[in-house]
Amino acid sequence: ASSDDGMAGNTEFFIGQTYLTDFFAPVDEPASFGFEIDFAPKKSPVHVALGMNFAGETERVAGTYFGQTGKVGVGFMEFSAGFVWQPVKKAFVRPYLGAGVLRTFAFVGAGSDYWIDGDTDQTFGFYGNAGIFFKVGDTFNIGIDGRFVRGTSITLAGFEGDVDYDQVSLLLGFSWGQ
Repeated sequence: ASSDDGMAGNTEFFIGQTYLTDFFAPVDEPASFGFEIDFAPKKSPVHVALGMNFAGETERVAGTYFGQTGKVGVGFMEFSAGFVWQPVKKAFVRPYLGAGVLRTFAFVGAGSDYWIDGDTDQTFGFYGNAGIFFKVGDTFNIGIDGRFVRGTSITLAGFEGDVDYDQVSLLLGFSWGQ
């Protein structure tokens, strides 16, 4: 067996900032945390990518926010599946480009139990991401990821909108097989 046989991939963790549409203003810049696993045969520049992303923010508002007052919050949980193209192998600097579909679960509410007592909805959408990471040593990756989501549609507390967003994240992770 040559060294090109077998599988290769990455497990990346993202710590970032999400910028939602005006539908969620003024609680529209939640912090985010996510991870993505990608894998493919070693020779392939295109990998299958599976991910999960969480974002949430709470803020005290004057007036009403989705029919709620006082301390309000929004939260999101997202599952994604797609592909990532990694054209550079065996180099210190590795750019990538990805796209796929996702399922987002959105929450909005007030008080300490807004995750439980608030309103929820879910939607399908599409994502694209691009970034660059630096391979430090044999397995450690560090870099920057940009992500956007479009095509979502939700109804929260009787208001129709979307959970489309742009996101910038610090990438930390590790790779295997390459």
